[in-house]
Amino acid sequence: MARATDPGDTSGRWGMEPGRLDTFRNYLESLPAELLESVTEDYVWLAGLRLDRDGHPTDFVARREACREECVRRGTPELYDFAADTVSPFAA
Repeated sequence: MARATDPGDTSGRWGMEPGRLDTFRNYLESLPAELLESVTEDYVWLAGLRLDRDGHPTDFVARREACREECVRRGTPELYDFAADTVSPFAA
């Protein structure tokens, strides 16, 4: 599975430096399931926001994808699916 930041990707499309995203991934790995669910809901919602006319902040998208990857890594993709199904429609 591809990660949100590919070391060979120099396009900057994800907006976060690889080291910062790795730190966030380590943080996610340390969380109990209940807190991972809450953090995932937050980033699904934030990534869905349109804060300017040019699109959404890519840091939020990269962190949302890191949350999805952590849920899948733990074998609990339903945590991400729940957040995407219930929180994402309310982002405006």
